[in-house]
Amino acid sequence: MELLGILKQVPAPVLLIAVLVILAATVVIVFQYLKQKGLDGIRADVYQLILKAEHMYRESGTGKQKFEWVIQQARGLLPKWLQVFVTEKALKEIVQNWFDGIKDLLDDGKINQSQK
Repeated sequence: MELLGILKQVPAPVLLIAVLVILAATVVIVFQYLKQKGLDGIRADVYQLILKAEHMYRESGTGKQKFEWVIQQARGLLPKWLQVFVTEKALKEIVQNWFDGIKDLLDDGKINQSQK
């Protein structure tokens, strides 16, 4: 409650500027991480996790379990500060898109949406 009282005393333009500075810094840090690691590097790490899951769970019908394991491990690869911004739902969508791309490539050697 004390923090709320302090924030009420700060003028709105100052708060707005502070939020914008924090947002800009966050965007720069995320951009630098992606530039350093590279989207291809991150994707390659996730592909390795998918392969590992395939070898760990050989039983039929364990697709959901494999997927959840890959998501958990991929989330752990992200720096802690980035985990705050990347939701589990967003990570699941990204990994699912990458996995769909792998399946599409493997069926006929081309990425042509033939698996959909």
